[in-house]
Amino acid sequence: MKRATNIAPKKTGRTANRTAKPKAQPAVVERPGSWHLARTETERRLSDFEFGLERLAQAYYRWKAACLAAVCDVPLTGDDVAVLNVVRMGDEPKRLSEIGQLLNRVDVPNLQYATRKLVRVGLIETEGSSSRKETRYRATATGYSVTEAYAALRAATLPPMLEALDGWAAKSETTSIQLDLISSLYAQAAQVAITRRHQP
Repeated sequence: MKRATNIAPKKTGRTANRTAKPKAQPAVVERPGSWHLARTETERRLSDFEFGLERLAQAYYRWKAACLAAVCDVPLTGDDVAVLNVVRMGDEPKRLSEIGQLLNRVDVPNLQYATRKLVRVGLIETEGSSSRKETRYRATATGYSVTEAYAALRAATLPPMLEALDGWAAKSETTSIQLDLISSLYAQAAQVAITRRHQP
């Protein structure tokens, strides 16, 4: 009796071709006109800037949440932390409208949700009139301690990294001015878009 073997038959011809791995395709390079938001060179540059802005914003808000989580057991989002720090700013009570102006936000329901959340966890408190428009928010003793710890960790973490960057001081001032100007351009563009929406 012949012994069975485990040697598989050699694949030849079409069988071998069908099992061969496909060659790696070259990466697709985006060019002006290949995407609906980058049809011209100017639009491409704007898209590059906007994606950089998106990534910066997401990284910034993740950083704020991580920094707060390191000094406080209360789970807060980057948006919540922004509201908390603005309420603490100058150690002066602020109306909801003032918080919105400082953060350049018009989404009042979301701001109301954030302030209610911060009140509920004991980091800020209300004072003044029972009227929603006149209600002011200020940091509690706990909120004060948490924001102080947040500031200390921030000071120990980010400034040394930024100071290591070549020309950071001068570039940061210029960048801040540019960002303010661009922010105003987006606000103007939003008004134009709203106006066009209501045109016949």
